[in-house]
Amino acid sequence: MLIIERATEENLPAVLGVDAAHIGDSRAGDLIAAVTARQCYIAREGWDVLGFAILTRHFFGSPFIDLIVVHPDHQRKGVASALIQHITAVCPGEKLFTSTNQSNTPMRALCEGFGFVKSGWIDNLDPGDPELICFKALGKN
Repeated sequence: MLIIERATEENLPAVLGVDAAHIGDSRAGDLIAAVTARQCYIAREGWDVLGFAILTRHFFGSPFIDLIVVHPDHQRKGVASALIQHITAVCPGEKLFTSTNQSNTPMRALCEGFGFVKSGWIDNLDPGDPELICFKALGKN
């Protein structure tokens, strides 16, 4: 059974391992800061961490999913969907934002499936691949 919960310092090695398996090198400093600030949610089965998401308020003071990472061995199995579902449920306020590269077709489809709409883009982060900003109305007060 897949469990979604906030990461603790005990989960740091697993979170760093998932990230390293995904991108080949690690954003260790940023991930340590996110876990310490209680901004990281993990998806786990038993004690195995399959993926994680980072939720901040750095985007103009609004909730923003900074990062969703799923271990390559567990992609396309509903892990990212479970993370987004949980974050949507616990997210305070009426708005939720995230972003993805235009070329990231799976993430774009995932966002569209959860009712996110395009809200703009940012050029020049990755050459020739704009970062799409996505918005979801949560209907909360």
